[in-house]
Amino acid sequence: MPTDRRTSEQDDQLLALMGLGAQSGKKSHYPELKRRLAELERVQALLDRAQDAIFVVSLPDETVEYRNESALGLRGGFGRREQRPLEDFLKGPDGRGLTIRSCFPDPGEGEDRMILPLLTEKGVRRFEASFMAAETEGRLSGVLILRDQEDRIRTEARLAESLRQVEQARMRTVHLTATLVEIKDSYTGKNQRQAAGLAHAIGTALGMTGDPLENLVTATLLHDVGMMAIPAEILCIPGPLRPVDRRLMQEHASIGCDILKKQGFPPEIHLTVLHHHERMDGSGYPKGLKGEEIPFGARIAGIADVTEAMLSHRPYRPAWPLEKVLEELSGKKGVLYDPEAAETCIKLLEGGYTLDDEWFYKR
Repeated sequence: MPTDRRTSEQDDQLLALMGLGAQSGKKSHYPELKRRLAELERVQALLDRAQDAIFVVSLPDETVEYRNESALGLRGGFGRREQRPLEDFLKGPDGRGLTIRSCFPDPGEGEDRMILPLLTEKGVRRFEASFMAAETEGRLSGVLILRDQEDRIRTEARLAESLRQVEQARMRTVHLTATLVEIKDSYTGKNQRQAAGLAHAIGTALGMTGDPLENLVTATLLHDVGMMAIPAEILCIPGPLRPVDRRLMQEHASIGCDILKKQGFPPEIHLTVLHHHERMDGSGYPKGLKGEEIPFGARIAGIADVTEAMLSHRPYRPAWPLEKVLEELSGKKGVLYDPEAAETCIKLLEGGYTLDDEWFYKR
């Protein structure tokens, strides 16, 4: 005979569905419910203190079941406990409602993140949006967390602009320094610009990009800045130098390094200036470094400097023909010159590369 009286087993199943243990049902559900509600209130209080906007939505219909105080502040006009579609609360810059699916077309099992521009009470602001879905007690829900990134993004943009201005100031310093060298010795100034263009071509062909390439170009453009300390009468001697004059001339590498170091140029630049006259067999100056001991940038700057000098007219000799330059580079690669840089330079010259006095100003 049917009966409407529940068995003890049925009561236990009902309590389990409610998330309560069988023990709580022996006298009353209320003590356990009260405890659970108190826990929920504490969690809600913590969430309401969070600066991130937090939405809990049911899936797949995307109805908002909970939103914290920060989420309430995104857009006004809705009550705290109104359960409405998420797209009523989230609006894109054009005012159209957004859904989880439109923001995260292919949400994975873990946490998905993206930068999301939203229309808020304060206008359009950019948020870091993270979303995670989970199934509990047979129900699929999702948590959407929005962290306001507008101030950070604007600060980073201002920082990037400041860095750009600093870089412009640095390049003006480079131009000014190179110009001062040219005033002292027009041959040296022209040599620096043409060598810098060749170093850029060699570095690019070798796969250099970004800061390493820029540092190489800057160092090559300033590689003879120490010549400003060399007496003009020595710079203009139309013939071989006396040993005493040669030793004084060789000091320009160390002097140039000291000048740039004191001006705050990084080691990648002032060490290239210091070592651009070193040679692979140790016969160079000022330290007599060999092979891999020589910084790679200095090896490239050195071969650019030598090649430019051979191809250019000097007060004491005419420019070398291209065939003789190629013969020198080919015969001395691996002995005086870095083999990889020398081979790259040879290929550039054979391919029609020519020295360009105005290269640096065309960049």
